[in-house]
Order: sequence, then structure tokens, then C-alpha cells
Amino acid sequence: MAYNQDNDLLNEYEALQRERADLFRNAASGGIDVLTERRAIGGAQDEARTARERRGQPADDLRVGVLARDRYMTILRDAVRFPDGSRGLYNRIIEGRSVAVLPVLGDRLVLVRLFRHGLRDWSLEFPRGGCDPGETAEAAARRELMEEIGSEAIDLVPIGEFTPGGSSLSIMAKFFVARIEAVGAPDLADGIGAIVQASVDEVETMIGNSQIIDGFSLSIFLRARLAGLI
Repeated sequence: MAYNQDNDLLNEYEALQRERADLFRNAASGGIDVLTERRAIGGAQDEARTARERRGQPADDLRVGVLARDRYMTILRDAVRFPDGSRGLYNRIIEGRSVAVLPVLGDRLVLVRLFRHGLRDWSLEFPRGGCDPGETAEAAARRELMEEIGSEAIDLVPIGEFTPGGSSLSIMAKFFVARIEAVGAPDLADGIGAIVQASVDEVETMIGNSQIIDGFSLSIFLRARLAGLI
């Protein structure tokens, strides 16, 4: 029995395929394939419903398409074929290109204490943010420094890329270490409550006692240490 698909979601999904074909590319070496033909999508929905009912799980929402989209994030539900040949549904959260910056002020590292809406709590992190359309990663890193801690980078060193992982996250960030000479005021509009300066040893202690738990910050600190930049 075919699922009653929301065609508005699927029409937007097909428009996104034309706009961003890279998001729907299947690996030549195999893996989890995205199904884009409508009949195949219907078959995947039927298999997903059967599997959910067998497990006693809700099977009333089997929509495929663009579930939500704004300038920051796109949430998709794909119809997929798994490596064993079975079909089902898989959610994806897609964000644009992003950057994270580890600011160094003399012998101190600079972090921000900001409120994370998703956690509904405060988090101690190194500055980070998304790239604007057409903006290079380096330009975005310099802008984020100015916006979040009021600092200009004297020297900006790229130290690689990062993804937070997770089966549903499509997030990639470029990392930089920045030498700065001063800090300004926190950006209250971004939810930043304070700018925090700490030595490398103090940051290690904050990581060890879980005062710093942000994955971007843990990774950029390790990368900078391995590169001998802090």
C-alpha cells in the first residue's frame, strides 16, 4: 500500500536535487544510496512502515523531502537503500560551510561563554560560525573573531578540517589558530555572556573536568597542540 506522500515536501526536495546535486551523490564504492525516483521512494516508505510496525514503533510519519529549511540549516528525510539491499528512511541535517578559530593572546587562549539553544545551557567554547555565501573560510574566520570577541587576527594559520560526526550530520568546518593583540566586548546578540582568557594548562584542566565539552573546541585545541602552535 503506497504511503500518502506530502507532494510539497517532495517537490522542494526535487528542486534541491537540481540545485545541489552533490548532496545526493552516491559513492561509487557503495554504502547507503539515496533513492530519488518517486516509485523507489514509495517502495522505501512501504518497507519503513512494515519495519516500524514489526518493532511496535509509530509509522504515521513517513514523509520524504525537505522537512525544514532556512539560511542556516536544511533538514531532509531521504529514502535510502542500505548495503544489504533493504530500503528505508534516513534523516539528514545539512549546514553550510563553517569555521572555528583558536585565538592566542600572548600566553593566553581566548574562549567565549555562550548560550547554546539546542542544549538550553551555557557552553565554554572557542569562537566559531558559518561562512556567508561567497565568503572564503579565512575571511569567515576573521569576521567571527571580530564579531564574537572584537579581535583582529594578526596571524591566521589553517590547521585542517573537522566534522563532529554522527550518522545524520552533514557538517564540515575549517580550523584556524589566530594570533591577536586584544579583545573587545562580548556579542550579546549571539548569546555570548563572557570572554574568558586561560592558559594552556588551565584549558587542559577545564577539558579534564568537563567544563569544556564542545566537540569543536576539544578538537581544535588538540589539533593546535599537535601542530605545536600552543
